[in-house]
Amino acid sequence: MIIMKKINISEKLRGIIFAILMSSVTSSVVSSVVVIVTRQGTEDFLDFWIPSFLRSWPIVFILILTFVPLINRVINIFFSIKKNN
Repeated sequence: MIIMKKINISEKLRGIIFAILMSSVTSSVVSSVVVIVTRQGTEDFLDFWIPSFLRSWPIVFILILTFVPLINRVINIFFSIKKNN
């Protein structure tokens, strides 16, 4: 088993890293599904998927940066995290 030392980062940088990863996964999946459905699984999938991904990723990235903190604040108004004893 490989044990890695964790890197200390700020909460702000953690949020940016989260947004990069989450927007990449979200844009990849959604643009893939849209291309498959609209092009009916064509052989030139990558020719349509790559531009679709590149157009959607920045939009999803900005939306995640904007809405994740707001959604977390709203959730915190109504819920608290249960402490395990």
